Amino acid sequence: MQKNYVPFYVVKKGDSLNSIAKKFDVNPTQILVENYITPSAIKEGVILSITKN
Repeated sequence: MQKNYVPFYVVKKGDSLNSIAKKFDVNPTQILVENYITPSAIKEGVILSITKN
């Protein structure tokens, strides 16, 4: 199965790990693992890479 890559997503004020995961239809843990971060790192201005399966 081919993966679709979102080049990046900039965390906006009010975003949470779960809201970002829901927006891209991915598992929240996947976001953490792919970006080598912890949930506390999800803050406004952080740039995330997100891969959709």
